[in-house]
Amino acid sequence: MSIEPKDFEFFLNALETHENLLHAETQAIAAKHLDTIESILEKKDESLRLLLEAKDLLGEDPTKNKSADKLIDRVIELQKRNAELFKKLVDRQTAKENSEGKIDLKPIDQRLKKAYSKSTYDSNSRLNF
Repeated sequence: MSIEPKDFEFFLNALETHENLLHAETQAIAAKHLDTIESILEKKDESLRLLLEAKDLLGEDPTKNKSADKLIDRVIELQKRNAELFKKLVDRQTAKENSEGKIDLKPIDQRLKKAYSKSTYDSNSRLNF
């Protein structure tokens, strides 16, 4: 069974569209534009649905074509990279949110704070007058 040229062209167009969305996602992640990232994720879902439909129309493995295989590899690598970048962004945002309201103290200041904190006060201490 051979691949119809129009089906293969549809597949390549869908794959290129998905690649372009991944590039846009990379830029949105770098710029930390959460609304843009969310919008792109919705578009990627639709793009992936179309891409899978296009693949099903082919009837055989598109990686047998060298140019399609290279493009598929690029798309997979972009997706991996974006997933890693997005995870780092989420981790940074979470760390930032967790540290809000806390004052970054130098180690000496942290020790002083701990030393004079009421939570470490021992009422049975020998220094209790």
